[in-house]
Amino acid sequence: MKKFIRIVMVFISVLVAANLLAQDQLEKIRTEELGLEIQTSREKLRADSLNCELVGGWFSGLSYGFFISDTLTYIGGGNYFRILNVSDPSNPIPISKFKCPGEIRSIHISGTIAYVLVSDGLFLLDITEPTNPSEISYSTEISGQYIYVVDTLAYLVNGIGLQTINVSEPTNPSEIGFYETEGSTNKVFVVNDKAYVADSDGGLLIIDVSDPENPDEIGSYSYDNGGHALDVQVVDTLAYLASGDSGLRVIDISHPESPSEIGFCNNADYAYAVHVTGDYVYMADHSDGLHIIEITDPTNPEEIGYYYSEDYVYGAYANNNVAYVPGYSGLRILDLTDPSNPSEIGFYNTYGSLNDVHVVESLAFVADDFYGMRIIDVSDSNNPKEIGGCYNFSFAEEIHVAGNFAYIADNHDGLRIIDITDPTNPSETGFCEMEGSILGVYVVGNHAFMANDNRGLRIIDISDSTNPSEVGYFETGRGARGVYVIDTLAYVADAFDGLSIINVSDPNDPSEIGSNSELSGLDLHVFDTLAYVADYRGGGLRVIDITDPANPAEIGYCETEGVPIEVHVTDNIAYLITGNDGLRIIDVSDPESPEEIGFYDTEGSAHGVYAVGNIAYVAAHEDGLYIIKYSGGSGIEVKIDPNALLISSPSPNPFTQEIVLKYEISENTVVDITVYNMLGQKIQELFSGKKSAGIHQLRWDGTDNEGNKLPGGTYFLQLKAGNRIINSKLVHVK
Repeated sequence: MKKFIRIVMVFISVLVAANLLAQDQLEKIRTEELGLEIQTSREKLRADSLNCELVGGWFSGLSYGFFISDTLTYIGGGNYFRILNVSDPSNPIPISKFKCPGEIRSIHISGTIAYVLVSDGLFLLDITEPTNPSEISYSTEISGQYIYVVDTLAYLVNGIGLQTINVSEPTNPSEIGFYETEGSTNKVFVVNDKAYVADSDGGLLIIDVSDPENPDEIGSYSYDNGGHALDVQVVDTLAYLASGDSGLRVIDISHPESPSEIGFCNNADYAYAVHVTGDYVYMADHSDGLHIIEITDPTNPEEIGYYYSEDYVYGAYANNNVAYVPGYSGLRILDLTDPSNPSEIGFYNTYGSLNDVHVVESLAFVADDFYGMRIIDVSDSNNPKEIGGCYNFSFAEEIHVAGNFAYIADNHDGLRIIDITDPTNPSETGFCEMEGSILGVYVVGNHAFMANDNRGLRIIDISDSTNPSEVGYFETGRGARGVYVIDTLAYVADAFDGLSIINVSDPNDPSEIGSNSELSGLDLHVFDTLAYVADYRGGGLRVIDITDPANPAEIGYCETEGVPIEVHVTDNIAYLITGNDGLRIIDVSDPESPEEIGFYDTEGSAHGVYAVGNIAYVAAHEDGLYIIKYSGGSGIEVKIDPNALLISSPSPNPFTQEIVLKYEISENTVVDITVYNMLGQKIQELFSGKKSAGIHQLRWDGTDNEGNKLPGGTYFLQLKAGNRIINSKLVHVK
């Protein structure tokens, strides 16, 4: 199935689900249907926030606008304007990117200026230095869907007509003329004071723009069969039209007042865009790939070559035996040495649909709905870079990283185990097929615990990573969404049946020991004796006391905007994801009175979150990965010192097998990490020596300096770095 079809199907599902939810008759809800709104026209970048700032991100998006100039390709991906070096077509190299104030729709390069139409205006960039583009101006009064620039004039089509824009002063472009059309304008090509407009309803419109303040239609061509003109290019006295299901149409425009069709080729499924060079037309078939049509005899154009793309493609450009074909997922580069047999030689991906993220040290492991798993180096928040991935599967819903493996909840297929020993070259080592929708995964020891929608909790033995197998299950209710495991207890968030607490001491025979059905959980995070639940029907965060697992009781609630989808807790802060309302920051230092203290309104629909200290990594579907810093107070009684920073409380806590400590230091310094008992006696020195600046991680297995297992109880971990000391309480359960 095509990716675009799937997006449309999700959109339809959202509408259906919303209606059912209003009637309280929903039998099965997918997470996407609860918080995701597929928008045909995104709003411009919203910086609405409180006590939060965007410090970086790895942004993706549908690849619409593109422009080729010599060895450089300019391409849009969501809100990002990217410049690629394509001097070696088999290896397109990104050399710069710039985040625009809206989703990119069209790009035209003229001289050293990039004219970029975004969702809510015209954005101009100075590209004199391609490695460092800079903003010139942004005009929200000017908007459209396609732009063509000639000298000091820009021609825009906006669905209802043709605009002429004076760009002689790039810092202040202004509209000087407009011609309203009866149909829906799509593309424009300008040559010799005439604008040739492809119009969905009116066919080809020929508009005299010799007086740009008063453009005037002088001729038109309309289809006998009701076709739709989607794109146009003019060469000499011929106009070549991409005409949807009417294919390629060749129009004689030697007499602009009375253009006439002289030839056609209709082998395409849906002709979307054209590029003419030499004796060939390269036609982008929106749903079927690239068609190569010989036009030596324009009265009898003939297809001689074809390339099938897995994407929906929307454009084409050919030069020097190379074709550039932008599609929804990125730019495909084809070898045209033999036009009858084009072959792909390069690809640059601009698209993703990120569902979840798990951060380990300086790497973010991301579950992508379309491209499996991506690994992004986030050591530099301002410039995250994708360094590897495992792209041979789809529908990755959630991810959990443990040791040298990443465990993927594949919504449609089951559990996938990815070896990440070499993050630049991860590989799938094992797979356990499962029925139903696999929406959550949590790994402890030799078992993966899976939230399996209406099939409840499934337990997978992963002791042999090449051959994982199901060993036990417990049916929680109608909508298991999230799972969290501590010691011998699994906590399952169910969309209909609330919170279930399951004894998994015998993985082959799990049994429920407690539940709370007064909430609707999509995800949860367990910290000490409290469970934090993202409650979608209640519209907020529920705090559940699980001191007595047989009788979990709500003790606190914080109402928020949006649809709560996922939650991650670190120290006294809960990071709650709420779909189209982004990230909400909740102070849980007083669990009986949790309070929202910050938020960041992401542009894309936020879906997953992982927090490290005061940094939240947010997976926002098509918009990519946001890196957001919370800068407000937290109720955490820790004095900040520039030499060290504890960025994540030890977890899991309480613990049985081992506990993990993650910390960050801002400069090279001496670090001492020691475990003490309740009497203040030193139990084990975990580390003593110099550490470089950055994020570090270590584990403690509950033993003393001699390697002896310690009894259960409370211990204290002390971190010394420079002049700073931080203490953390650890609870060891036998």
